[in-house]
Amino acid sequence: MTPEFPQENLQAAANGLRAIAHPLRLAILCHLTEGPKNVGELLALTHVSQPNLSQHLAKLRMLGVLNSERRSQHIFYRLADNGFVRIVEALKTVYCKTPESEAGKS
Repeated sequence: MTPEFPQENLQAAANGLRAIAHPLRLAILCHLTEGPKNVGELLALTHVSQPNLSQHLAKLRMLGVLNSERRSQHIFYRLADNGFVRIVEALKTVYCKTPESEAGKS
């Protein structure tokens, strides 16, 4: 028997997936699975302009994907829910195959 999924849960899932469905936002999430980072660290890792990064960080915060915390002069970003870590890890297993993982399939 297939479990029933309430419509509001399906809508929330679709909204969450839409929120992360952008290459830069996915890159941000990948980096944040390793722990909180500030804007300077994310700029060095993503190699995009500061206004572009800030726009995507703001969108992710607005949609509830990220939380931010001020520590002295820096704002650190982290994933708001551990569920997004699991989603990113699942995406990595599909899209970021390493030669070692491919060798294990033979």
